[in-house]
Amino acid sequence: MHREVYVVAWGTRELLQEWWEASTYPVRVRENYRRSAESWLIHCTEEDLAWDRVAAQHIALWAHQPGAPHRSTAQRVSAIRSFYAYAVRQNALPYNPAARGPRLTSNAQLTPSRLDPWQAAVLLAALDERRRTDSPQPRLDRVCGYLQVGLGLRSAEILRITLDDLITTRDIADGPDTLRLYDADGRQRLVRLPALIRDAVHSYLPHRRRPRDTTRGGPLLTSRAGIKIPHHYSIDLLRNVATASGLLHAPPATVHVVRPRDPSRSRASDLR
Repeated sequence: MHREVYVVAWGTRELLQEWWEASTYPVRVRENYRRSAESWLIHCTEEDLAWDRVAAQHIALWAHQPGAPHRSTAQRVSAIRSFYAYAVRQNALPYNPAARGPRLTSNAQLTPSRLDPWQAAVLLAALDERRRTDSPQPRLDRVCGYLQVGLGLRSAEILRITLDDLITTRDIADGPDTLRLYDADGRQRLVRLPALIRDAVHSYLPHRRRPRDTTRGGPLLTSRAGIKIPHHYSIDLLRNVATASGLLHAPPATVHVVRPRDPSRSRASDLR
């Protein structure tokens, strides 16, 4: 079977070479960074992504390799962050999609659109590691979390997805590759499923609880009772996974110590 070979486009290759020559990292780090950056740019070509218009979740889905050590993921993200930082300095693009985000200290910061690539990759790894001891339905949790972190979907969007919204547009063996999404006004759009999310869906479907309401195939994500998961499910899942992984650092509670009043001093004040 003929395998299509992708190469880095000439303009991008020149930028990559300039970045590599300008870097002052140790030799081994420079080589690893270059390999990672080349791999990322080839991935963009394979996935039909414009390298200069990607978001943090695109980088996270590429950097995260199920089962790989966290340091490997961190190295890949760091390499892409450095490459994009150089591209910004050279005015090749206006922003760095791999820029480091603020430390997470509140639930409000867990909005997928606010996560940087490393934070998103940490959540993806934590979702992969969920077991029956952590949740009654770890496969459902993985799909739900991947849809939030990998596609940036909100809770309401996830709840609107039915089985019929999974579409197979190509001759592939690992299940649907496209997702039909509806907004609140009923307008639809088609979103291509990245390989990791497609794998998560494929792993979940054989274990999906049969829905009570089978309209349009029924809700994609069903509870153990066969009904649609509640609205807060995805929100609680993200918070729990972020806390368990150590990604969410809640600030320590402030304890206010109330000293008892000195009766004699109080009495003296009252007599003034």
